[in-house]
Amino acid sequence: MDRAAVVFHGDCDGVIAAGLYIRHFLMDLYPDSVSLKFTQPWRAYSDVRSAAEPNASQVVILDVAMDPQLFEEVKRLVWRGARVVFIDHHASSRRFLKELEATGAKVLWDLAQSTPQVLLKALSRVNSYEEFLIKVANVCEGADPLREAGDRARAEEIALGADRVKLSLALDPLDVNFVKRLVDAVVRGEEVWRLQEVVERHRRAKWLLGVMLRAIERRMESVGSWVLASFTSAESVLYAGLFGIAASELSKRLRRSIVIVRDEGRKVVITVRSSEKKALDVCKALADAMGSNSFGGHREAASITVVGRSLNEVVEKVREVLSAIGDG
Repeated sequence: MDRAAVVFHGDCDGVIAAGLYIRHFLMDLYPDSVSLKFTQPWRAYSDVRSAAEPNASQVVILDVAMDPQLFEEVKRLVWRGARVVFIDHHASSRRFLKELEATGAKVLWDLAQSTPQVLLKALSRVNSYEEFLIKVANVCEGADPLREAGDRARAEEIALGADRVKLSLALDPLDVNFVKRLVDAVVRGEEVWRLQEVVERHRRAKWLLGVMLRAIERRMESVGSWVLASFTSAESVLYAGLFGIAASELSKRLRRSIVIVRDEGRKVVITVRSSEKKALDVCKALADAMGSNSFGGHREAASITVVGRSLNEVVEKVREVLSAIGDG
């Protein structure tokens, strides 16, 4: 019997992409023969492997920036006979596209606002519910709500939906059951942004985000035109999945580019938001400086994971790189 594995980024547009893909392409297998696995870029290759084994005939990878380790895993899966589908919008994935297609994987990629927007190219038609979700995903990824909606009332509804989904997921990014419930709600056509659990998590996350923004403002330092702040491992647990959202909000508020470095125990994660579209350049420079291939994202928003170095070492290296790059 066919079994499909769907591996997706555990954020707003990743969850929406997973639900929409299942609605259009996997309903004959869902839910009993579809395994769901949400992931983060630094561990995507191992999550794809665990989700696909032992016998998935289809492996769908959504909204995950391609890197060398994930590319090798895709090659392995194709070699063993699995049908692999890769759909993404991250700029850093571009350098792998020709090699991916050469493996026999089906690739759908574009520099679109969100992965659901890319997925739209493969859909023959969408209804008003699905269209709304794609706009929500676009706003989660930084699009202007008014431009997405066309009128102010609709824009406010889309913006609220995006804020609720994005923050409810960020509150506890390790809550497997919650993420799967949201995907299932999308598949079933429920208004996920109105679910009571989403509304309650959004309220708590909004409060915590305010606390975090004040913490960044108290400790941030200027490195040229850039802003730099760091967090310990205990603080990383407290603020969980809010770092990217906080970095984006503060960058807009200050009109400056920002780098947040956080200790996550066995690894250090660097989040970059650049008003001058230098985020990938910074991540590439840091990768060269610290010997890490685990980076990806967009020119405006990117991240890199570093293993084997202390928080202080990484912060110092970030200072050096930002000083060398100059204006953000």
